[in-house]
Amino acid sequence: MRSIRRGLLGALLGTLLAAVAVATAVTYRTARAEVDALLDEELRQVALSLRDHAFLDVEKLNRSAAAPEQRLLVQIDDARRPEPYRSREVAPLPPAAGDGWGDLEHAGQAWRVYTLAGAVQTVRVAQPLAQRREQALTITLRIVWPLLALLPLAAALVWWSVGRALRPLHELENTLAQRSPAALAPLAANELPVELQPLVGALNGLLARLESAFAQQKGLAADAAHALRTPLAALTLQAQLAQRASDADRLAALQRLEQGVKRATHLVQQLLTLARLDPDAAQQPFAPVDLAVLVQEVADELAPLAQAKEIALHVAAQPATVPALADALQMALVNLVDNAIRYTLAGGRIELRVQPGETGVTLAVLDDGPGVPEEEYERVFDRFYRGRDAAAGGSGLGLAIVRQVVALHGGTVAAGPGLNGRGFGVRLSFPAGSANA
Repeated sequence: MRSIRRGLLGALLGTLLAAVAVATAVTYRTARAEVDALLDEELRQVALSLRDHAFLDVEKLNRSAAAPEQRLLVQIDDARRPEPYRSREVAPLPPAAGDGWGDLEHAGQAWRVYTLAGAVQTVRVAQPLAQRREQALTITLRIVWPLLALLPLAAALVWWSVGRALRPLHELENTLAQRSPAALAPLAANELPVELQPLVGALNGLLARLESAFAQQKGLAADAAHALRTPLAALTLQAQLAQRASDADRLAALQRLEQGVKRATHLVQQLLTLARLDPDAAQQPFAPVDLAVLVQEVADELAPLAQAKEIALHVAAQPATVPALADALQMALVNLVDNAIRYTLAGGRIELRVQPGETGVTLAVLDDGPGVPEEEYERVFDRFYRGRDAAAGGSGLGLAIVRQVVALHGGTVAAGPGLNGRGFGVRLSFPAGSANA
């Protein structure tokens, strides 16, 4: 399992170690360059001091060669002698190509050599490069050693700092762990670090949506219990009446029972429709929908119902495309047309209109039926309100579903007169470019 603490500690300690390693490498290179420059100058000064003693007494130097081994190798090539003078017991250095500094491999070691040629004698001063590396390493360790000694203290300080920085996360965890499932109040974010505020903001948004969803589900459950109580009681009574009825009356009783079952089934379907719309339908992606095409499809689907009642179903729709949830919008339109067919008298007329405008699109379903009193225009969209539905056996949910669908699309819905100032009409308005809220 991934751990933020371990990740931070690993990153910080790794960075600290890498910084110490880089500092050590840079210090060593700097110390090596300084040592090389200093010792190169020393080689040159030794060679110059020997050259200034013109015609050195090589015999005297040879007699002192038994002294303890010296740090530098001094070799004097004398044209008058077959063997050069050497201050250390090593093989003679190979001939030099010219004056100045040079590097060579000799006697199993790497040497730094400075050559100074004269008329008779050539002075060569050499030093093993291993000695230079040793000196540079010694200087580097003296400089870096305090940093290495402080590493454990730095690691402990990093551990403490990471724990202190992550303390708000633990406090937030404890706060959430102590909450009951019903506690959906927003979390306080004012005193939290800036990095945690977006997380708490997202959690508060989730809590708000959960609270809204729970409230809607509770309301729907309460409404469903209230709405189903009456039709279920009626079905029970009708079943009892059918059992006690004579053969002549039993057919009528069974027909009434069948009609009650259909009404209850329709109510359950409407309740399920509302449940599907609450509360996250607006989070689904919208797609372009041509309202003219959608209206024509619904008219074709419900045309047999209208023909059965001898109702003229007319479509007057101009092409108008809006971003929408096609299934939800079709469901709302089916509810509107089905309501209009149910309440329009035989021989009546229903019109479906789509009218695009500068600020949006208007979709209207108008009939010339009995209509609805003006004082009920607002209430007809409430759940389970049954004004004229009471006489027709409606569930009181059709227009509530329409309002819910229109709200998902950022539009508005209004009730008013129907055709020629008569009947009932519902007008849906969608803003231009409407999309998910």
